[in-house]
Amino acid sequence: MSIVRWVLNARRVAAVTFAVLFLVVPVALLTSVRLVPLILSILSVGVVATIGGFVGPVSIRAQSRNAATGLVTAAILLGILQFTGLLEPMYRREGWLLLELDIEVSPLRVKPGDPLTYTLSTTNTEPRAALSRYYAVDGVPYDGLLMYGRIPDLDTVRFSLVEPPTVTLTSNDDPGRPLECPCTVVYANPGIPELNPTSWDWSTTYTPGDEVVAVISGDATTYHDLESGETLTLRYTVVVPPDHPPGEVHHVRASLAYRDPQWATYYTHDLWFPFEDDVLVEVASE
Repeated sequence: MSIVRWVLNARRVAAVTFAVLFLVVPVALLTSVRLVPLILSILSVGVVATIGGFVGPVSIRAQSRNAATGLVTAAILLGILQFTGLLEPMYRREGWLLLELDIEVSPLRVKPGDPLTYTLSTTNTEPRAALSRYYAVDGVPYDGLLMYGRIPDLDTVRFSLVEPPTVTLTSNDDPGRPLECPCTVVYANPGIPELNPTSWDWSTTYTPGDEVVAVISGDATTYHDLESGETLTLRYTVVVPPDHPPGEVHHVRASLAYRDPQWATYYTHDLWFPFEDDVLVEVASE
């Protein structure tokens, strides 16, 4: 084999190796898929390419062997990363701005026709702000952190809100004094399988049957990033349907959506939080 051909083949192998690593590592980190199944998949493709390098058409045998070598090399490098645990800190999202969402439901024992109040609250305990994202509200672009809860339902029929939700933004420096913020209460009915809240049709007008009630820390002209030490709270009240049978209220989840500003872990977060408290509907009084 001439030097020129050897160099050409080496470049092809390196290109395949780099392409596989460039594709697999980011996908693994973003989706939290561990490397072992990906390594096995790459090796399987490498075996197929190896077979093609010997029994395939003569015109593509060399390319198949180069591809097989690149795939095996990439699998070996990924195996080293897996064995040494070099990617483990990134899997644990160390350094990411992961806000928590506190959920309170009151009362936990209700009867048909009773009000049921939900309080969603998030506090930024990190030194950097949680940045805003864009949403379309009544066809107008809004910018802000989004916090929302899915309204409980009975046989897919949503409970009704009994009064306008309330929003407060406070700071740890003076928790008794609300901060000025152009916060906007919005509603949506995304349905399934809509998972990305930035694509939902948000509205400032509540329509009975809406699935989601939310607050955006902004409006059509201004926005507010959730700064360090600030707490955003959304409170809304629904009424238990008069025909609700005895048993638990069907909850889904509450969520946060914002951007992480740190360059090394820049990420758009859509965090989901379950309703951990069980609300029991008791037998109605005669």
